[in-house]
Amino acid sequence: MSNVIQFIVKDISVYRKQCRFINRNVNITNEYGERDSYPCIVLYECETGIPLLYTGFEKYVSSLVLSEIRDGETLAKRAVGVCNFLNYLLYETQINSLHECTITIIREYLKFSRLKDKDSGDLYKHDTWVRYRGFLFDFLSDYYNVNKNLLPFKYNGDDLQTYVKINDNNKSRPFLMKKNARFNVKGPRTTHKKNRILVKGYLDLLVFEAKKYEPEIVLAIALQAFAGLREGEVVNMTCGKLKIIRKQFAMVSTIELDLLEPAEFFVNWEKKTKPGSIKKNRIQKVYDGFIAQIIELYDSHIQVMESKGYETGNDCPLFVNYQGNAMTVQSYSGRVKKLFYDYFLPALKLTCEKQNTWADNAAFIETYEKEYPGAHMFRHWFTMYLITNAKLSIAEVMRWRGDSSQESMNSYIHENSELIEIYRESSYTFQSQLLDDII
Repeated sequence: MSNVIQFIVKDISVYRKQCRFINRNVNITNEYGERDSYPCIVLYECETGIPLLYTGFEKYVSSLVLSEIRDGETLAKRAVGVCNFLNYLLYETQINSLHECTITIIREYLKFSRLKDKDSGDLYKHDTWVRYRGFLFDFLSDYYNVNKNLLPFKYNGDDLQTYVKINDNNKSRPFLMKKNARFNVKGPRTTHKKNRILVKGYLDLLVFEAKKYEPEIVLAIALQAFAGLREGEVVNMTCGKLKIIRKQFAMVSTIELDLLEPAEFFVNWEKKTKPGSIKKNRIQKVYDGFIAQIIELYDSHIQVMESKGYETGNDCPLFVNYQGNAMTVQSYSGRVKKLFYDYFLPALKLTCEKQNTWADNAAFIETYEKEYPGAHMFRHWFTMYLITNAKLSIAEVMRWRGDSSQESMNSYIHENSELIEIYRESSYTFQSQLLDDII
């Protein structure tokens, strides 16, 4: 399907503005009986709500690598980004087909798309805008590659995206990183960056408190901080998906976390709270320096599970709620927040007073009191550790984080350059006996 839209009416320009491209998610059941939602990009008449054209453009939204096509929520976001561009073509240009689109039109759209609300003038956050630009370029590049021998294109897919081959140190397999064209269009300035700071030494204190008051989520915190898992990926872990790989003489060589498929207990989920999803299907490894800690925490976690009568078979959830059911993102995040404010923050204040380091940490404490950093702070901590302690290259950090976009990683490092220095210079250390002496 190559058409954007072709109307046979007297006043095409007027009628075009009475229509709109919209994504309608469609629930699909595969051969295994699993249900997921996939996008369907449809052109509607605004006044009547009548569908005028089923475009088929979703083919180029979902034609991604296997590791990315299973997350219906991600696909929906991509489809919305594509619809925004198609509506721009509909309202702001006179072209009728995608292959008529030029680099100039694409560049003008990038400038146009910086505004989130055209009436108020509100801007998108920088990282959101960069992400939507990537969605659009993926779509246009895929559309070009599939149809370039059939249609007279006015843009070239290679002008939108290029791939750079990176050879990491001590890695035999090169790493391909995708770079999106910029066309001299700067993204909007971020007006507010969410507080996700968890200074290096703070994690030790938080884990110490979690072992006492929230032992059932200590391992979950560690998987985020020591392997970079997202919250949705943590709750998709089953007892059998954490695999300790041993070599000769039973020595542990690595720990693999199987994130290739959503957990079976979340398939056909019908409860109101979202269970959590895997953003990128993959085998994730625990960073080498934290293997021993994960093994210790895993053994303790299984003991806690079994002592409370929870099943620990391969397909059973690794993390459960207070009722013994699979933990959702909402449940996990809520328990982390309670741990943070009820136990960690008071303990941090006490240790700072005991160590006479209040002045060095006051700014962070005051920030925490105003804004909660969220459970994503652990993945942020992992990233900062890889950059500042392990001193890995960008490609290596991306590999350990399970990322696919170099551009978002570059933006991440650029926007957090000052924070990187804070992590490097942080001198806070936690000694458990300090709290033992106080309490």
